[in-house]
Amino acid sequence: MLNPADALQRADIKELGEIAIESFRPRGSKYDVNAEMPRENIVELFERGWLTTTLPKSIGGKGSNLDSDDPATYLQALRVIARGCSSTAHCYQVQNHTAWAVYDLGTDEQRERFVKPMFKKPQLSGFVGSEAKRKHMYMMNTSLKKVDGGYIVNGEKNYATNGPMMSFAIIFAAIEGVDNYLDNHQMVIVEPDMKGVTIDNNWYRPNGMRAAASPVITLDNVFIPDSHVLGKPGDYPRGRWQGKFHLGFTANYLGTTEGMYEWCKQYLIGRNRGQSELLQLRMGEMKIALDAAAALFHDAIRAFKTKSIVEAELLSMSAKSTAAHVAFELSHKLIHAVGSTALFDEYPLSRYLRDLETHVLHAGHDRTAQIIGQSEMGQVFDSTLQR
Repeated sequence: MLNPADALQRADIKELGEIAIESFRPRGSKYDVNAEMPRENIVELFERGWLTTTLPKSIGGKGSNLDSDDPATYLQALRVIARGCSSTAHCYQVQNHTAWAVYDLGTDEQRERFVKPMFKKPQLSGFVGSEAKRKHMYMMNTSLKKVDGGYIVNGEKNYATNGPMMSFAIIFAAIEGVDNYLDNHQMVIVEPDMKGVTIDNNWYRPNGMRAAASPVITLDNVFIPDSHVLGKPGDYPRGRWQGKFHLGFTANYLGTTEGMYEWCKQYLIGRNRGQSELLQLRMGEMKIALDAAAALFHDAIRAFKTKSIVEAELLSMSAKSTAAHVAFELSHKLIHAVGSTALFDEYPLSRYLRDLETHVLHAGHDRTAQIIGQSEMGQVFDSTLQR
């Protein structure tokens, strides 16, 4: 297996990192103000094959996901994209998670209909589990009623990332009349033009991550034919798919924080403040924290090939939580180091800060710590959970 750190030295990832800083970051201001999808960035990712990173090389992908022989490339690409634009990195993450799941769990017909077009044009897909007032990550209020030839789905899903450019979404729902989520949790593929599907693109107006447009999808008696049912009931929780995604968020938190740190460092150097011993101390402290977070991130990637799945998931949760805490720690230190002028709209710093403040809340870090604590205390736990 390639050393996770070595993947950063791949020529295509180095090129991607340069594009993220030189192209994605400057465009971020327009996307942020208008809360619009980073369309130009998505096109560039498509043209270089990054929207199909998790798919097998045999069909044209880059063959990188946690189940493959190359678990690092997909994650390091996500990390370097985030250095320039956290929102674009999240769009990339969701697209690649969806492609991976459809390919692994789908039928030949579903691969032909939903995966193959990903190589032909710059389109996105979505993975939508989130909904208001759900009791548990795997217990859905959105319902599925069995009818001849498929299901009828009703419900409202939120935070449907990639919604405005989405060709289809994997929707999580519960089969009516079955109480146990391991038996009622069902994934279905929903296309935007299906009768009864409404996408509210005006709902998503957060403080940060504004270019990762994530609208509300309302499903009103939508008929889902059998051809659009993905996998069997319980395949998602039983297959521990949620645990595969911890490191995607880790990569985004880490990469965004690295991008913010590097911008601030160059800002300070450009203002001839490198001689300040206090700033040298603070920058050194922050670099040590980033190095520690990166080392744990790399260790967690390796763990999916060297340890049991539960050990790998727990280490991934530790890496995710560490990256989140480092993000908040550095955010505070950096604004004091650079001063208020650096927060003007002409600079990207305020956007880095807002993106981190918003995106780091995606995972429940107290819950993460509790789950790790449960494992330490010999209690029953589920290391796939995020909240």
